[in-house]
Amino acid sequence: MTTVRSIRNSSHDMTCEKCGEALIAPEYAEYVSERIILNLWSCKHCGYRFETEAFAPADAEFELNSKALERVFPSLLMG
Repeated sequence: MTTVRSIRNSSHDMTCEKCGEALIAPEYAEYVSERIILNLWSCKHCGYRFETEAFAPADAEFELNSKALERVFPSLLMG
């Protein structure tokens, strides 16, 4: 398996390194540290698997509030 360094902050426009097939989301993501995310990709077209590292900016802030949750998971929130 190959590990590829990436400066991408999202999984948009990810393609298989072997066949070029568009990949929508990683099969697995592991938060290695507050700033480093390791993504495991698996191509359903050719079966190739590879990893990428994504880096969050040092000044990135994460805020999870009820309005954000409601937009993403509206049916899971109880009133």
